Amino acid sequence: MKMQTEALLENDCLRKTATLIHHQPVADGIYKMTLYEPDLAIAAQPGQFAMFSLNGEAGLFLRRPFSFADIDRDTGTVAILYQVTGKGTKYMAEWETGRLVDVLGPLGRGFTIEEHAGRAILAGGGMGIAPLLFLARELSALGKDLVVFAGARSSNLLFGISQFQAFGCRIQIATEDGSDGAKGFVTLPLEDHLKEHARGARAEGNTMLYACGPAPFLQAVAGLCERYHQEAEISLEERMGCGFGVCMGCSVQIRSADGTIRQKRVCHDGPVFTAGEVLFHG
Repeated sequence: MKMQTEALLENDCLRKTATLIHHQPVADGIYKMTLYEPDLAIAAQPGQFAMFSLNGEAGLFLRRPFSFADIDRDTGTVAILYQVTGKGTKYMAEWETGRLVDVLGPLGRGFTIEEHAGRAILAGGGMGIAPLLFLARELSALGKDLVVFAGARSSNLLFGISQFQAFGCRIQIATEDGSDGAKGFVTLPLEDHLKEHARGARAEGNTMLYACGPAPFLQAVAGLCERYHQEAEISLEERMGCGFGVCMGCSVQIRSADGTIRQKRVCHDGPVFTAGEVLFHG
């Protein structure tokens, strides 16, 4: 009961009403939604997320989680990117500008920006590219050398490339059907890059890798990081019920530093974890 009470108090503290000011498609079935909410824009950090209420319309009572794809603190705006995959996101795609949106956030543990790392590798698969855009903005402002690996099933599902370029990122693209960039999974050029730098002078702890995407992609990235001794953080994509740790619906197994295996909540303890601590299954 105490835990639920504290979570409800946190809920009230983080609940905000944002105004939808821009809403447009950016790829096939993928939309960018920009909202005005200055307090949220000031507080949000790369890798964190927000829970959006659908107001119970058409029986859609559970909030939907979305990572922050961009923040402009000067204008007080936040942006999310989402893909229409079900009833909830199909409903959201019909929202018009001027709509007031009930938002809970910022939530979760975001990415750690390492001061010692002069270089950063950003690896995104599918919609996992979205939170890396906000991270790239912040890292670019700090003068980091940025390399981005962006992967999708096909070119019509790619987005954010021009934004990465605006931040000064070097970009490598891979699509599974070969319609843009290298053909195959983006982990292939990523491995080539890690292998090359593992043999060079840069493999001395001055590079940090950040990744987000579906579980099989993150499992592959974590394996590469272990093989090439690359420090990394990964952002997990999980279904969430509450967004602040009460329902336990997004629990994953984590191996602690002492070797013990524990259940942690992606919404509260994550969504960002170090690559080596997540236990993937399958």
